[in-house]
Amino acid sequence: MYPRLTTTALPRAFAASALLLTLCACGSDSDVPPPVPGVAELQQACARMAGTTVAPSRIGLPSGAATVTAAVLVPAAGELPEYCQLQGSIAARSAGADPIRFQLNLPTTWNQKALMYGGGGFNGVLIDGTAALRDAPAGMARPLAQGYATFGTDSGHDATSYNATDPGRFALNDEMLVNFAHESYKKVKDTAHALMAGYYLRTPSRQYYFGGSEGGREGLVMAQRYPADFDGIVSVVPVIHWTGLFNGFINFSKPQFNGGALNTAEIRLVADAVNTACDGLDGIADGVVSNYLACPARFNLQSLRCAGGADVGDSCLSDAQLATLQAAYGPTVMPFALANGLTTYPGRLFGGEIQPGSEGIGRWITNGQVPQVPTPLATDARGVNYGSSYARYVIARDAAFDVRNFDAATFRTRIQEVSALMDATDPDLSAFLRRGGKLIVRENSGDMAQSPMAGIQYYQSVVARMGQSAVDGFMRLYVSPASNHGGTAASLTTGTLVPTTTDLLAELDRWSTTGTAPADALAQVRNATTAPYTTLASRPMCRFPGYPQYVGGDASLMASYRCATSAP
Repeated sequence: MYPRLTTTALPRAFAASALLLTLCACGSDSDVPPPVPGVAELQQACARMAGTTVAPSRIGLPSGAATVTAAVLVPAAGELPEYCQLQGSIAARSAGADPIRFQLNLPTTWNQKALMYGGGGFNGVLIDGTAALRDAPAGMARPLAQGYATFGTDSGHDATSYNATDPGRFALNDEMLVNFAHESYKKVKDTAHALMAGYYLRTPSRQYYFGGSEGGREGLVMAQRYPADFDGIVSVVPVIHWTGLFNGFINFSKPQFNGGALNTAEIRLVADAVNTACDGLDGIADGVVSNYLACPARFNLQSLRCAGGADVGDSCLSDAQLATLQAAYGPTVMPFALANGLTTYPGRLFGGEIQPGSEGIGRWITNGQVPQVPTPLATDARGVNYGSSYARYVIARDAAFDVRNFDAATFRTRIQEVSALMDATDPDLSAFLRRGGKLIVRENSGDMAQSPMAGIQYYQSVVARMGQSAVDGFMRLYVSPASNHGGTAASLTTGTLVPTTTDLLAELDRWSTTGTAPADALAQVRNATTAPYTTLASRPMCRFPGYPQYVGGDASLMASYRCATSAP
C-alpha cells in the first residue's frame, strides 16, 4: 500500500504518478510499483519534499501528523554518497509532550532497502542515521554508502539540556514515556515509508533495524510488538529486562553511600583475581576470559574480603565494597513478578572489569566516588546515575526522591506498569517468524552495563516457547568474549586489543534475501584504522553456547581457535 502524501512537495515530473498510486485500487503488496525515478529526478525532488506531511491515518498507531521541516540535497563527501536529507517531526497528541523528531536519508542511488538505527541510554538525542554501525570493522562502508535509505529518531523527547544528570526526566510525561517504550519507532518507521513512497514511488523491498543497548531493546520490542514491520533485526547487547536492570542499578548504588565505592586500585585487584582464576579456561593465557560460563564457578568475590570486613586499604575489599559487587554480579530478585512472569534479573559475568575506553566497573558500577542525592553528579558511575533517574522520574515521579529510600515493594503497581511498557521479554516471536523475519542477537560477555545472561536467558525462553528447530530457522545468538558494552576488548595483561568487530548487517541481509543463515562461527576482526584497513588479527565469535577455544598456532588468527561448548 502506498501511503497518501500531500503532493505539492513532489517533483512535477512524477507527482501525478505518486498521486495515482495513492488513489488506485491496486495497493496490495503484490502490486508492481513503477520504476524508481532517475538520479536527476530525485535530485530535483529533494528540496520539494520540504513541507510534505503524512496524515495520522497513514501511521499505524494513534498519532499526530508528521511534517518534513527541512529537505536538503547533501552532495557526496568522503565515504558518504549524495543523498536527500529530510528532517521532521511527528506532532504530539497531548499538551506538554515533545514531538517525535526524525531524520531520513534518501540516497539518490538506492539499493531499495532501508535501515532504521536504534538509540541509546534514555535517548532524547536525534539519531541521524549516518554513522558507522555498532561493532563495524574499520573500513566497512556505512549503510548509507551501501545504498540503504537510513533513518532514526530521538524517541519522542529532547533531553539535550538535562541528559547528563537527569536523563529520565521526560518520563514524568505519560506520552513521552510510551513513545520511548515502543510507539515512536513504529510511528517513525511508518512515516519514513510514506515519505519513501512519495520520493522513490515505492516502499523498500527490505526494512531492517539495527541497534545496541537501548537500541537493542528497541529492536526486540519491534519483533515482539510490531512483527509485520521489519524483515530483519540486529540487536546488540540489548537491555531486554529493562526494569530488572534498573532496579539492579539501585541495588549496587546503595552500598556506595556507606563505604561501598571502589577506587581504581581496588577495581584492578578484582580484575587481576578474575584473570588469575579464569584466563586459562579457554586454552591460552592471554589476559582474555573467553570461557565465559565456566568462570563463575572458579572465582568467588569473598576471596578478596579483608579480615574482619573493614576497609584497610587497596589490598582487599571491605564488606560494604563486596556488597556493591555482589549486587552487580549477583541476581536482582524482585518481590513480585514483572512482565512475562519474570522475578529475577541475572548477574553480570566476570572478565570485563577493566576495558578500553574507560569501560568496565569504573564506568558503570563504581568509580570511587560517593553518590550524591537527590541529583547525582555527571561524574558518578553511569549505573548510579541511571538508577537514580529511574527511581526519581520513572517510578516515584518525584525529582526530590532520595534513592537511598527506594523499596521496590512500596512501588509495586508502578513498577509493574513500567515493566509492561518497557521490558522486551516476551518469548513468543511466532508472528515475527510467520512473516519471515530474521533476528540476530549479540551479547558481550565482558559487559558491565547490563548482564549478557539476560540475553542468554531470553534466547533460552524463546527456545522453550517455540522449540529449537523453529528458532534455528529465524534467530541467532552470538557471544563476543570479554567485549565490553561498547563492543571493544583488550588483554588485561598486555593491553593488546582483541578482535571484536564484524559485519552483522551483511549477515542479516544475506539471510533475509537469500535464506542463507549465518554460520555458527563468524569472523571477528581487528583492522588497521587507516586505509587499506588491513586485518591485523581475527578470532571467531561463536554461536551460543560456544566460545573460542585456542587449539594451537598463531593466536592472532581465527584458524587457531574452534568453537567449543561453554558450560558452568
